[in-house]
Amino acid sequence: MDEKLLEQLSSSSGIPQLLLSRSIQARAEASGTKPNEVLNSWLGGEPIQNSISVVNENVNVPEVTAENETPILEDSEAEELASTKEEAIETEIVKSTVLTEEKVEPPIELGKKIQKSLKYGSLFGLIVGFLEAIFISSFLFEGLILEAETQNIISQYNSISFLLVITLGFSIFGMLNSINIKKYFETNFSGYSIHSSDRESLVTGAGLGLIFGAISAFYIINSVGQTIEAILPEDPIVNLIDVRGAFWRVVILSSMVQAIISSLSMILGVPKGLENREFLEAEKVRNRIIGSVLIPLASIIFGGIIAFGISQVFLNFHELAPLFALIISAAILIFASVISSAPKIKVTKTEFIIAFLGILILIIIIGSIAASQH
Repeated sequence: MDEKLLEQLSSSSGIPQLLLSRSIQARAEASGTKPNEVLNSWLGGEPIQNSISVVNENVNVPEVTAENETPILEDSEAEELASTKEEAIETEIVKSTVLTEEKVEPPIELGKKIQKSLKYGSLFGLIVGFLEAIFISSFLFEGLILEAETQNIISQYNSISFLLVITLGFSIFGMLNSINIKKYFETNFSGYSIHSSDRESLVTGAGLGLIFGAISAFYIINSVGQTIEAILPEDPIVNLIDVRGAFWRVVILSSMVQAIISSLSMILGVPKGLENREFLEAEKVRNRIIGSVLIPLASIIFGGIIAFGISQVFLNFHELAPLFALIISAAILIFASVISSAPKIKVTKTEFIIAFLGILILIIIIGSIAASQH
């Protein structure tokens, strides 16, 4: 192809040489002629405008002018950049969704989960039980006495301190157990993950530890403890306990309690990997179970506190017991009549706390008046 003729055609038409060269070669191959013949015909034989339009039709190249060249390029680049960003975002979303679906596996059977949690909890409770038993033996028992008849080692102790240490110890270790078993199973085993925050695990472990710790302490005191009543008014009341019996009971009960706490922590947690409908149903069942346990338990605790306060007033000021009983009975009847008149009334937590504090203040005021009159 003659470069001079190509340059002449490019300068006269305003079309780049490279585009003209490709168009001429394509036209020559289509018509079966040489490129120079096509070039000569475009220069003299045929009008250049018509030839260029034919080439444009074959090659699908739009006519480029100085006015619309820059805006077209800018729009195409903007559209291309926007589409590239959208594709990248969609790709990232798909990748994250795939990774999330791969990580969450279907939950394992409840029986296997309970079996493994019982093993873990019993081993954990056995270790912390030895620690707590050693602590109690070292700091709560005042001197050792060898009983002549039974050859048992007994010691004097404070029953209140013993009760508090056992209860608080079981509660603290219960919190550690509840949060550790969730993280341990989630990290090392597939299908054991549960929807439970660290705060919920701590509250669950602390509450169950307090309940079972208090029960265990009362059982130990009643089984291996004994109280020697005072003969004379100035004699003190002595509490004695079998050291070896108390030691092994603390260890065994700690293992049992921690096993129960670990299994209940896994049972009450909603497993991961459920579908939306299954997750909502499991959440409802979980809330019902927790409510059915917490409401009676809270009633027992608060009712016990109120009953203890009233009993102390009756015991210390028994002369005024009929008056106190009349006041308390009237308050209960008034409260019951208000509730029966509006059966659909809802009592919030704040109102319940205010009513409970009001009852305690009433007991204190009555006791103070009775003490001043006495």
